[in-house]
Amino acid sequence: MENDNDFIFQKIQGADTVELNPNHLLTLLKVIREKSVTRAAELLNLGQPAISARLRQLNMAVGEPLYRRKGHEVVLTPAGEGLMVFAVALEENMKKAEGYIRRLRGLSAGTLRIGATVTASNYYIPLSLVEFQKKFPGIRISVETAPTHELFRRMSDLDLGFVEDPIEEEVPETFQVRRWWKDQIVLIYWKDHPKADRWKNGVMLEEVVDYPIIWREPESGVRKTIEREIEKKGLRFKLCFEVSGADAVKEAVRAKMGIGFVARRVLEHSNSDLLFSEINPPHGVEWWINIIEPNDKMKSRATQALVDLCMKMSNRISETSEQKTKNQSLKNAVGKTA
Repeated sequence: MENDNDFIFQKIQGADTVELNPNHLLTLLKVIREKSVTRAAELLNLGQPAISARLRQLNMAVGEPLYRRKGHEVVLTPAGEGLMVFAVALEENMKKAEGYIRRLRGLSAGTLRIGATVTASNYYIPLSLVEFQKKFPGIRISVETAPTHELFRRMSDLDLGFVEDPIEEEVPETFQVRRWWKDQIVLIYWKDHPKADRWKNGVMLEEVVDYPIIWREPESGVRKTIEREIEKKGLRFKLCFEVSGADAVKEAVRAKMGIGFVARRVLEHSNSDLLFSEINPPHGVEWWINIIEPNDKMKSRATQALVDLCMKMSNRISETSEQKTKNQSLKNAVGKTA
C-alpha cells in the first residue's frame, strides 16, 4: 500500500510541475501566424527540425495536443487556442522589455537612487540634478538624505552617494571615492560684530577662541574639519550652542547668539546681513564634497552621465565662488561703512 501511495504522489507532483520554455511558446505563435513551419523557420532563422523539436517539447510540457495539421497548414486545438492568449501576452511583454532596454541604453528611462548628506542635498547637488533632468527627462531621480555613516551602510541599495569631508568610514568594495566639489569653510558673524573690521581680511582660529560659537551637530563634516584644525593648533574651544544644520547656524548667528562655521557655498543665497571671513589665510580651510560611485565595471550609463554632469557643474560654479571670495574684503568693507 505504501508503494501505491508513493506512486500516486509522484503522479500528482509531476502533474503540478510545468517546465515551460517561453521560446517554445513564441515559436508556436509564429508557426500559427505564418500557417507554416517552413515559413516560421525562415523568420526565426532556425531549421525545420529545430522548430519541430520545440513544438514537440511544448506538447509534452502541456500534456495535451496543441495543434494539428490540415493539409499544409498547422491549426490550433482548443487547448492550443487557450494557450495562445498567454503567448500573445508574452510576446507583447517581451517587446516592452526590449523597448525599455533600448531606452536605458539611450538614457531615456530608468531610475537613479541617490543618497546624500543634508548639506550636500541642500546646497550642492540640486543644480546638477535640475540640469540632468532637463537633458534626460525620462530618468527618474530619487534622493535620500542621511548622515555619512548611514549612507555608507546603505550604498548597496544606491547608485551614487554624495558625502562631505572628512570620510572616516570604509568604502564598500564595489565603490570608489571621487573628489567632487572643492569648497572652503569660513567664519560667519553679524555686520556690527565688535571684530568685524579686524576680521574682514581673514581671521586666525586663535583669534576666535574666546567668543561664543554656534556649533553644528557632532556628525557634521564642517564641525569635524574645524575640530581637526583646532586640534592641530592645540586650541580649546567652548561648546556654547549646538544646532542641527547650516541654516540653523546662520539663524543663530543672525540673532547674535555667537559666531559660526559654515561652508562657503551655504552663503551663496544668504541675505547681506551676515559677513564671512576666510579662516587661517592665505590658505584657508579646504573642504570637499565627494561622490561615492560604483567602480567603472559596475557603473550604469545613467550613473556615468550624472557624474560627468556633476563634475562640469562644480568646476563652473567653483570658479565663480573663488572669484567672490577674492572680492570679499571689499564687500566686508562696504558692509561695515553702510
